[in-house]
Amino acid sequence: VQPFSRLAMALPSESLESPWWLPWCSLMVMLEAAILAIWAVWYILQRMTKSEAREKSLPTITEESTSPHLVLTNASPCGPPGVSSRSDNVEPVEFDSGICHGSWFCVHKPTYEPDRMQSGKYPLAEHLHQRKRLWEWRLQLRFRDCVSADSVYFGCEQDRYYHVGTVERYISSSVISLLRHASADNMYQTHGEDPASVRGEAERPTIAFPLWVMDQLIITEEGEEAPKLDDPDFSTYGIIRAQNRKGMQEALHGLEFKPGRTFTFGFWCIAQFVDAIGWRVPARGVIPEVKLNEIGTHPPIYVTMYLLRPQDQWTDVQGRRDTRHLDSRKIYIWRVSLWSSALPPPLERQKDLQGAAFARRRLSSGDGDPSSPPLCSFPSFGCPW
Repeated sequence: VQPFSRLAMALPSESLESPWWLPWCSLMVMLEAAILAIWAVWYILQRMTKSEAREKSLPTITEESTSPHLVLTNASPCGPPGVSSRSDNVEPVEFDSGICHGSWFCVHKPTYEPDRMQSGKYPLAEHLHQRKRLWEWRLQLRFRDCVSADSVYFGCEQDRYYHVGTVERYISSSVISLLRHASADNMYQTHGEDPASVRGEAERPTIAFPLWVMDQLIITEEGEEAPKLDDPDFSTYGIIRAQNRKGMQEALHGLEFKPGRTFTFGFWCIAQFVDAIGWRVPARGVIPEVKLNEIGTHPPIYVTMYLLRPQDQWTDVQGRRDTRHLDSRKIYIWRVSLWSSALPPPLERQKDLQGAAFARRRLSSGDGDPSSPPLCSFPSFGCPW
């Protein structure tokens, strides 16, 4: 200790004083901490306010009213127009997009009703109840033209562009990273482009995956009977990705969708991360619950399968690095609009998407207008509707 004491005594007093800039640095750190604290309080209060407003706007669930569910409808260019289903109905829905036809259904656990969730009294519970997934899609395709599976995307689109602020982008990054991890970093994602600030066609918000993220694949040769989507043994058929990842990739790599064969898919790989009826991403580990409408995802959305046209047919190309998934560049194979009955879009938008089915439902309650615009107006593959 003595040598250090002697050294300190030998040094000039000026060298022992704090640098002139140190108080300013301390002040800046304290100011930044104060700003972050104020922002955190403001953000928490804003979320509480939004949650209270949303809870007041949600329908009261009584014995007379229906339980919250997903509303699903064939979306242009897929028909028949206005054909709708619910996530508590396992009856397959027919569709035809021109390039392809087939059937689909989606089932979702009753996440809005904890008692039913726990009891297992809901459609397809014998299959879903002991599994982590909250929902499952089943899709059966019969093609009219040859299509390479390597060029096909499966994912979600939004109805239109919504501005996503800096805070919302930061919060959504955790959700996007979960989805990216679930797809082994093979995901195309964009927040979309504001049509008011883009020259030419704007890109809609999209999350899309290569086809090999599908969890189940069943190929039925021409002349053979394809499995029914509501078959109790459906989960035992074909290739299951969780059981044979290499086999699934090999089966899809270089696969040609040809007329005559039937291709049946199951999809649920991100189903434990998204509660669509609650329109939220449930809390997971250190990641808190996130409301989808708070990160720029508003109803309705579209679950879709599409391929991109050859690049020599693209329009509005903005340089060599333009790889956007514009609507005009897509050929839709299958497309379904989706929203939660607990958080529906405006009635006029529901009418546009559901057409005659919406009018019939509204008229049955003594309300609504029976007229509806045609749905098959989307610029894509030739549509039979």
